[in-house]
Amino acid sequence: MSRFYITTPIYYVNALPHLGTFYATVVADALARYHRARATSRGEDPKKSVFFLTGLDEHGQKVERIAREKGMDPQAYCDGIAAKFVETWDRVGISRDRFIRTTDTDHTAAVIDLWQRMQANRDADGKPDIYEAEYDGMYCVGCEEAKTDDDVIVEGGQKLCPIHRTPVEHIKEKNYFFNLPRYAPQLLRWYAEENDGRSPVQPNSRLNEVREFVKGGLRPLSFSRAAVKWGIPVPGDGPQTVYVWIDALTNYVTGLGGPEAVKRGEGNGAFWPASHHLIGKDLLRFHAVYWPAMLWSAGLQPPKQIFCHGFLNVKGQKISKSMPATRVDPNVIADELGVDPLRYFVLREYALGGDGDFTYEALFQRHESDLGNDLGNLLNRTISMVHKFIGPALTAQPPRQNLEASQILDSTQTAWDGFSPANALEATWRLVRAYNRKIDEDKPWVLKKNNQTAALVEVLADCCESLRWAALMVAPAMPQAAREILRQLGREKDEGTWPTSWGWPGGTLTQPKPVFPRIEPERQAELIAKWVPADASTAAATLASAPASGPATPVSPPADITIDDFTKIDLRAAKVLAAEVVPKADKLLKLTLDVGEPEPRTVVSGIAPAYTPETMLGRTVIYLANLAPRKIRGVISQGMILAAGDADVLGLSALDRDLPPGTRIR
Repeated sequence: MSRFYITTPIYYVNALPHLGTFYATVVADALARYHRARATSRGEDPKKSVFFLTGLDEHGQKVERIAREKGMDPQAYCDGIAAKFVETWDRVGISRDRFIRTTDTDHTAAVIDLWQRMQANRDADGKPDIYEAEYDGMYCVGCEEAKTDDDVIVEGGQKLCPIHRTPVEHIKEKNYFFNLPRYAPQLLRWYAEENDGRSPVQPNSRLNEVREFVKGGLRPLSFSRAAVKWGIPVPGDGPQTVYVWIDALTNYVTGLGGPEAVKRGEGNGAFWPASHHLIGKDLLRFHAVYWPAMLWSAGLQPPKQIFCHGFLNVKGQKISKSMPATRVDPNVIADELGVDPLRYFVLREYALGGDGDFTYEALFQRHESDLGNDLGNLLNRTISMVHKFIGPALTAQPPRQNLEASQILDSTQTAWDGFSPANALEATWRLVRAYNRKIDEDKPWVLKKNNQTAALVEVLADCCESLRWAALMVAPAMPQAAREILRQLGREKDEGTWPTSWGWPGGTLTQPKPVFPRIEPERQAELIAKWVPADASTAAATLASAPASGPATPVSPPADITIDDFTKIDLRAAKVLAAEVVPKADKLLKLTLDVGEPEPRTVVSGIAPAYTPETMLGRTVIYLANLAPRKIRGVISQGMILAAGDADVLGLSALDRDLPPGTRIR
């Protein structure tokens, strides 16, 4: 039996759920749902095949201070935040197998167990992995992390954390330390290993980052705090508490029953090692350096893969409690659109691994084009024609080979397996669009008029089967919408499965009901105004009027051209097949493009400051095909892609839907 164990970061209780936490959790939920469906279709018990863990990090100095400022007991404060997270995750359909809190009793036991296992481990000279020493240095409470001079910035004579822009504190106290340098060689060997063709840290840019960090030399890691009371006491030394990050990382084994269950592979412990730790890029060092070393010290295996997703910004601004206009509440959007359109949007719009920019306008665009015009339209017109031309009951059709559908299914599975929800949904939509075209080409109304009953039934049954397949393939992203599509098809029993063979199995269809009702532009504007916090009107207006990365440079309008001039320009849709940094060129990426011709084209583009290679893979871009080739840094560039911005790239020129490579743009 295959096993799939996925985790999100456990979120710190200094903020309520927001777009960033929603994004990471929905990605993990979609992957868990996909693997459960695949397991079910293989005849396996999904509860024994898939485990999904998420939860909250509730200890540490920051929580202690926040609770004190609010005049609350730390546990009471954490309980209130936890209730909000549980309520939100239930609302948006997060199908976790456990919601863990670091204040849980079994977590305390797991942390103590892991600590003692590490403390008992000694190197060849007899030095224990955990030992006492004095810490004398800088510390950022916001990061809950020690800082060196290389980690801080200096402004106005003060040393600041570059992330929180707050002064670091100087701490001098007795601590316990972890002999982290002992594990540097083992870490470097681990980074070179592959699991299912992939390195243990993804994407590769993050692998390179963490490898260079380890090569630069590791220092012993301060493993406890004397001044922090809100935490788990160090075994045998009560005044000391376990460093909050050690406490937090241990949650991944707590959720499976603790270190002993994991070591023995008993019960849920059989899911270890984790298939994927899904984390934000700011958590890389903790997960890809400290955590594997801790596990080896405790005699346990490291995770199979750590995958770093990027950040979602709002109108180019990082989500921040201090800037209300960047707050995007999933709950208020769900009140109007339902949960699934927002789930679909964050999974489809952003390439996992790179940063993305959220706008309400883009959300509505996806809702209208992908969901309404494509999937919703196929559902409504298919069911309406079945009722009108045949009746509600559509009999089963013999299974047969459908090469196009099989290829789409393979592409969808490959993308989900490869941690690429955006490409998985793109592949699924190829099936939806193919059958919208099929209706236009086969014209069921003409078949009905000509009494071609057998052909009519075959066409409509195929359309129903395409919808059944689409519902099952899109269910990881949109479980509620998929359930409703299957209900209208009379195929509720298929929920939770995965397509295996083509052939309409029969069903009694209900009357059509729009799953994604159209939202008029006026209503969209009303909703956007409603969703932006009332105390953020000034900031929101600033964001709405500004481009993503700062004010644009004023430019003089170019001279007018004629239509004859324009017809000389060969613009096409192109898909990025490969992307890599041009050596010794900080601003350049080398892109390999599918332009709808037998041979791909190579383009050198100055977008590296705004887009990493990983974020470009699979994107559909606008390509200028008949620009004369020229050599740039030793690479022949065969044309260019269009981007917004003058001196700085602010964004890529985009299409409102994916088009086949080579499609002409006019």
